[in-house]
Amino acid sequence: MNDMRIVERTVDANKAKMTARGVQVYYGATHALKDVSVDILDNTVTAFIGPSGCGKSTFLRCLNRMNDTVAIARVTGEIRLDGEDIYDKRVDPVQLRARVGMVFQKPNPFPKSIYDNVAYGPRIHGLARTKAELDQIVETSLRKAAIWNEVKDRLAAPGTGLSGGQQQRLCIARAIATSPEVLLMDEPCSALDPIATAQVEELIDELRSQFSVVIVTHSMQQAARVSQRTAFFHLGNLVEYGETGQIFTNPKDPRTESYITGRIG
Repeated sequence: MNDMRIVERTVDANKAKMTARGVQVYYGATHALKDVSVDILDNTVTAFIGPSGCGKSTFLRCLNRMNDTVAIARVTGEIRLDGEDIYDKRVDPVQLRARVGMVFQKPNPFPKSIYDNVAYGPRIHGLARTKAELDQIVETSLRKAAIWNEVKDRLAAPGTGLSGGQQQRLCIARAIATSPEVLLMDEPCSALDPIATAQVEELIDELRSQFSVVIVTHSMQQAARVSQRTAFFHLGNLVEYGETGQIFTNPKDPRTESYITGRIG
């Protein structure tokens, strides 16, 4: 029986958690993303790299329908989470964002206590029946985000009073408090110092065992350190997607090689 479970786990590791087929994004008359098709694997960190304005953040925002909040944005094509079309009219974007969490470039804790920052999502989604259950979710989320020991004695203090790196880990705790299946991170370290960046990178590696993680990064070194799969975007196109080691050491497309060697970007 145990052997079967091990075999199943191996198979699952290569299973697509999200699939995108023929995704196009328009901002008014601007064609920002062109015919992107990709599989996002379960229990894997996938990095999106490419020059500024290449479409990587635009595509990331398609994965939890954040582009719905942009009046002039139009998304076509198909994106599925566990086989379900996330753009189906019956899908509630608020519920979707509980399953596909997001951490932004600049740490953005709510102007609330550390406790209430993390409790916010579980409260609005009705994930805790009692105060004790909510306490447990908050503690577990802060532990998973590797910040519990730093804040456990001041949960009533404002989240905005933390250092930049702590604020970003608090935002990660807030994002994982609703038990998402996928965690999106849009340049989560770009506003952080090197020590805080190293802490967040270490955390990303740990979170991979529980979530499918997708990270947009302008740092190729970061992509190489934290991800198992890498997608290279250029001028709105997904140029190349594959195993991170292969993308960095043996890219198939000359544009990828030019970007990695610093000739474009």
